[in-house]
Amino acid sequence: MRLPAFAYHAPGSLAEALRIKNELGTSASILAGGTELIVNLKQRLSSPAAVISLKNIKEMSGIEAKPDAVVVKAGTSLMETADNEAIKKHFPLLVKAIGSIGAIGIQHFRGTIGGNLCLQPRCILYNQSLFWRSGKDKCHRTGGKDCLALKGSESCNSVCSADTVPVLVALSAQLTIAGIGGKRSMPVSEFFTAKGESPFNLAPEEIVTEIRLPIPWAPISGSYQRLSFRSAVDFPTVNAAAVAIMDKGRVESFRVVLSAAGPAPIILKEAESVIKGQTPDLEMIELAGNIALKAAEGAIVDNAAASKDYRIKMAAVTVRRAVKEALGL
Repeated sequence: MRLPAFAYHAPGSLAEALRIKNELGTSASILAGGTELIVNLKQRLSSPAAVISLKNIKEMSGIEAKPDAVVVKAGTSLMETADNEAIKKHFPLLVKAIGSIGAIGIQHFRGTIGGNLCLQPRCILYNQSLFWRSGKDKCHRTGGKDCLALKGSESCNSVCSADTVPVLVALSAQLTIAGIGGKRSMPVSEFFTAKGESPFNLAPEEIVTEIRLPIPWAPISGSYQRLSFRSAVDFPTVNAAAVAIMDKGRVESFRVVLSAAGPAPIILKEAESVIKGQTPDLEMIELAGNIALKAAEGAIVDNAAASKDYRIKMAAVTVRRAVKEALGL
């Protein structure tokens, strides 16, 4: 498949990139590693008038370890992120998640941490060739007024399939987003709209520039779990992350996140409220799994290679595994 025609911009500074993005808005796509964008362009899932490459912008890559946080520039490659000593020391959970992404020779070296965070939600009824889609009705993402996976749905139910997302949410990561008028910050958990046709809380002229990982006040115990048909290359069927801080045998802080179940990651707040402050026991594993099962039943639709019923059941299994490991059970 050939690429469509588009204007190509390769600015040398973030200020120049923001100026171009401000002028072009939604008609311009951002090119970081390109491991997703190029495929989408070839399949005509995206047909921008222009592409803005970030490859020449030095300020968009690199990692800075500060006393209270590790700041990862959004254009930093996945491999560089996983190999960073500060990341390995404070956030081995993120290293594990990165290790699950795609193929080492492609995604790990070409893909970026910001690109994985901004991975477009996926649907088996959408992520196909233009020829394949021509035999289907239009959906919310192709100009239609219905979801092909869930008739009557007012928005797209595509799946947030990024491996780093549940981990970044569980680690309370913050984003820096830049626009022509300045910068703003938000938690990664608030970056997702839960609408597949417009999945991110990002204005047309804005670019994600940094991911800030706060260094926890005490050692953390975490777990990242995913289920996929193959251990490499495949996107997760479901995935989950759990992070706990223990103090004197009790759970001082706890967060568990289910993802790849809908357009946005799901923080299982009910599980957090029950587990936090308690002494870990095996009942917590089953409890968290039951809460995940209910959340999955309300979020998962039949739009992946695996069936809806299977993914719902495996959401509970994946969360149980994550909670068990995070709590040291």
